[in-house]
Amino acid sequence: MNSLSVQRATDSAAAKGAWVTSKTVRHLLGGISRQELHRRTKPGDPDFIVTKPRDDGRPGLLYYVPSMHHDARVVYRNSHLASMLAADPGEGDPACARSAQGNFFAEVVRDKEAAARIPSQSERDVAFRRKRIVDLILNHNWAAEGYAFKGEFLRVLAKNQKTSVRSMHRWAWQWKQRESLEDLIMDRRGPDRGTGTVLDADMRSHLHGCWLKGLTPRQCYRSLTNYLQGKQGTPGCRVAHVYHIPSFATVARFLRSLDALDDAARDGPDALKAACGHIDRSYIDLRSGERVESDECKLNLFSFDPHRPVNRRGEPWIRRYWLLTFYDARSLFPLVWSLCEGSEYELRRGIAVEDEIKLFVHLIRDFGVPDVIHSDRGRFRGREWGGEPYQQRIDKEFAPVNGILQRVGQLAGLPEGIRHDMPRVHNPRGTRLERFHRWVADWFRGKPGWIGANTRERKMTRGDADAERHKLWCFGKLVPGEASPLMTRDEVLAELGKMMEAWREHNSEGTDMNGLTPRAVFVQCSPAGGLRRISDDDLAFATAQHFENEHISKGGIIELRDGVRYSHPLLLGLAGQEREVVRLRHDHSFITVLPASKGEETIIAPRRVRVGCNDPDELARRMELQNRVNKLAGEFTKPLDYDPGSQFVDASPKAEPPKPLDFPEISSTQWQYEREKRRPEPWDFADLES
Repeated sequence: MNSLSVQRATDSAAAKGAWVTSKTVRHLLGGISRQELHRRTKPGDPDFIVTKPRDDGRPGLLYYVPSMHHDARVVYRNSHLASMLAADPGEGDPACARSAQGNFFAEVVRDKEAAARIPSQSERDVAFRRKRIVDLILNHNWAAEGYAFKGEFLRVLAKNQKTSVRSMHRWAWQWKQRESLEDLIMDRRGPDRGTGTVLDADMRSHLHGCWLKGLTPRQCYRSLTNYLQGKQGTPGCRVAHVYHIPSFATVARFLRSLDALDDAARDGPDALKAACGHIDRSYIDLRSGERVESDECKLNLFSFDPHRPVNRRGEPWIRRYWLLTFYDARSLFPLVWSLCEGSEYELRRGIAVEDEIKLFVHLIRDFGVPDVIHSDRGRFRGREWGGEPYQQRIDKEFAPVNGILQRVGQLAGLPEGIRHDMPRVHNPRGTRLERFHRWVADWFRGKPGWIGANTRERKMTRGDADAERHKLWCFGKLVPGEASPLMTRDEVLAELGKMMEAWREHNSEGTDMNGLTPRAVFVQCSPAGGLRRISDDDLAFATAQHFENEHISKGGIIELRDGVRYSHPLLLGLAGQEREVVRLRHDHSFITVLPASKGEETIIAPRRVRVGCNDPDELARRMELQNRVNKLAGEFTKPLDYDPGSQFVDASPKAEPPKPLDFPEISSTQWQYEREKRRPEPWDFADLES
């Protein structure tokens, strides 16, 4: 009987009564839930399933298999085939077993004896998989899926099943001869060549190991033959465990299927690393201070600041500080570090940009300008730093931004500025600084307020108890004279200093360290001429705050975003215009107004102090200054002396009026500026607003 007759018999048997339980139908539909099955059984659903009450009177419904989609029917048919070819015919769903008692699979019952002669479970799995492929070759409607011809469908099927079209044709021909599962895994090319053509997992593993040892295909086949014969003759091996020795062609075909990585592994670990694209990281070509890594870690202990014992809500101020570090990649040498408050709960954005800039300035002043800064999580980028091109949201194109890294690098002689490097993938063990953080965690282990590295360790530590006792100490509920159990911020900084010195002086086993200390490697690998240096004034200007398009209001006043106002006489003539403003981060007493075009003058505007009744000292000083200004103005407007008897004196002959002097033209703004320079006391231009 051919496959078409089997299909017709299957359809006729299914039409007679292929009814299954809800448990079986949920398995056939891909493991859906009961709610999803109930939704699909509603009338009008496109995936409608026919139901009927159970015949035995038990509560529940039976579902009709032919009303399901094609994939569910294939799973149902394969489950029947597996149940009939299993050793125990009683396994599986009882409903499936009862439905199989008829003529549903009567044509393949004789394959049960053939499958019983297949001892290995892996060979059975291969037989079932090949049977499904043969079924698709013979009975699948490839034209309905849009394939132009059957050859295209077979190529796609072979690619999905990771085999060849020739092998699928051979399996189909072997199935047509006797329709036996045994023929799908046995080679029948001759009476004396009844060896198997299937390699189970144990055989493939043995051949793979022989291939990695450098053996030839013939040596691999001989080793596999000896291995299977020895395994078959092992005491305790049952008669059912008959290991069919595969042919040499099967072994050679498996060895040819190995990829390039397996071939490279035959030549040793170095060849395998080269094939995988692995590059051994080396730091010999780096100089000290050339590549700097930066990262942060949260300390695993509670501490407090004695200058701020409580927060705004009156609660005790207990913090887990962040440790921000700049680290030399060549010598494992900690350069500079600082404690930052950051966010108490946010783990990814716990440190402010101002803390990073302040520590960066400390790094440049003490050690010099590096070539590259390596960091993860996107730090040192954006408009403030300019480490990478900033994406403009308007035109959705990348445009370079002149940030801190570019300005500092150009001042130090780097045309492209300080480069910012990020790892290709986030790997906590990819940088040396992450390994240093492990040292930090171990150093503070057992200190007052330590809470452990994870939740399990926290339950075994005293950190939470010390925090509660610190709260009692803040409210004065402890014994008089008893100190807080937590460490202050200054004590934590002192402990960090001891830890950094211990790290700098320990013998390192890192890559290219040669067992030396980080301090010794840092001094030995320092450049001959020293690191790049810039002046403090250039550094202050390069790291200053830049405000673009600041409006100059009436009276020559510029008010920044934080509410601080600045003014200058030269800004009177620029009222209504917009300029770029620069302000130093450590000095807010003045701003620098940059020119809009070439040839204009840079204006340094001092800060205007707002005077109010809440500041009596500043108000008194301003009043004294105003009195001096008024007195000075009165001296300029004092009337001339008048002699009443001058009218009785003979008038002298009229003199010629003096000729007007030829003064150069001068603007009103420049005239006011020159007048201000000649005055002994500073002039407050706040009165000009009125």
